[in-house]
Amino acid sequence: MNIFICSKCGHVAYGSAPEKCPVCSATKEAYKQNDKVFAESMEKSKEAAVKHIPSVKVIKECKLIPEESCVDVIVRIGATLHPMKDEHFIQFIDCYVDNKYISRVFLTPGVNPSACFHLRAKGAKVQIVEKCNLHGYWQTEDAL
Repeated sequence: MNIFICSKCGHVAYGSAPEKCPVCSATKEAYKQNDKVFAESMEKSKEAAVKHIPSVKVIKECKLIPEESCVDVIVRIGATLHPMKDEHFIQFIDCYVDNKYISRVFLTPGVNPSACFHLRAKGAKVQIVEKCNLHGYWQTEDAL
């Protein structure tokens, strides 16, 4: 799978670079192809996987918005909770359904490295991508 990364905001695009970044509106030219971005993070920091690989829980019946048919995707970064300090933190958590970008949660030091996505999108799989300011990009996927 081809992977493209926006040099302005860090958005990951699967397959091809979009004409316009859905996060920061940068043009296609701002994207750089790096098909090994996740493998590079793992290779640089094998011991860091326990604090970086997103943990995903899919709840097929949303209780927050019962009048809509939706799915809750609850995300926690790391089996051992990732630190959120000024010098080391998760910058964002992105949600994709079947390789299509859905939404981003920005994080800052002082909050827990977690997010919840209430999805109306239907698909076979959800992918979660997160970026650590020190250890790069990490991802996981789960069935919807």
